[in-house]
Amino acid sequence: MHVKKLGDFLDTGEGISRLMPQAAGLLTVRRALSAALPDYLLRSCAIANYKQGKVFVFVASSAVAARLRLLEPRMLEVLSKRGLNVTGLTIEVQPGYRFVAQVTEKKALRLSPDAARALSRAGEKLPEGALRRALDALAAKGD
Repeated sequence: MHVKKLGDFLDTGEGISRLMPQAAGLLTVRRALSAALPDYLLRSCAIANYKQGKVFVFVASSAVAARLRLLEPRMLEVLSKRGLNVTGLTIEVQPGYRFVAQVTEKKALRLSPDAARALSRAGEKLPEGALRRALDALAAKGD
């Protein structure tokens, strides 16, 4: 049997095109559940898969699993409101697994004073418009 490298598979159009719908579905499920669950639960669980109407969730402990099972009706309701055809959740405890927060926090943009001045000077050279306003807004975020 010929083994194909992952990079070769992803470089071909047919390889990545088959993965994209699954990746988009997982991302939609993750975003929906991020809005439905409290932060302390999000830090202790990971969406493992979404397949044939079932969402598979890995959790850090049996306590988190029990809490998620109590919230299952709410989670199914949120997912159905997002247009996903979810028939159930499968929650599995994965002790020792390092869970990474799935909620992406917005990072505050910090610019050095020199960078802020450079953006401000660049904005002064532009005519009035959207680009100038954007540069002025960025320059205002400088330290």
